[in-house]
Amino acid sequence: MKKTKKHSLVDNILLYLKDTSRDLLDISVMIVFQPHKFIREYGVSIYGSSNRYYTSNSVSNLRRSPCFIVKNDTFYLSDRGRIKIIKSVIGDKKRIKTWDNKWRAIIFDIPETNRKERNFLRKELKWMGFRELQHSIWITPYDIEKELLTLLKLWHTNFRGDIRFLVIEKITDDQYFKSLFSIKK
Repeated sequence: MKKTKKHSLVDNILLYLKDTSRDLLDISVMIVFQPHKFIREYGVSIYGSSNRYYTSNSVSNLRRSPCFIVKNDTFYLSDRGRIKIIKSVIGDKKRIKTWDNKWRAIIFDIPETNRKERNFLRKELKWMGFRELQHSIWITPYDIEKELLTLLKLWHTNFRGDIRFLVIEKITDDQYFKSLFSIKK
């Protein structure tokens, strides 16, 4: 029997925003959220209980969450919350097994003085499903251009250097990478 994972109120709200927000990738748009309305309309059971104490306690925890900024009892999605949702969207896209025969590549030139930022970018690219073609060229078969460009904008203050996104139709001798991504001929 498979165990079902209980989600916190923050997780439930982020899942809801992932499914309903059309402007998630437009960082100029502030995403506003009203947790009490969400709880009332969607009947979210928090920690397996509909007890009012648990609900108010969870909203208090929501106020302290780094995923939201609270002003005058209005909750705004923070950059950190937006990043968490976008990463979830990317995780969903990594599960799709169909390939459009195009490689997506990120190329970057980040100076040695910014090694920490460069290593952070490499770690994130690896998590997103990119693999290293050469030291500063990473490729993936997943169509995550919009999500990646949004993440780069959200992270932009940390990076010094040049970062570019490419869509590539052909890479010679790409059999190794096709096998890495389980792409069939």
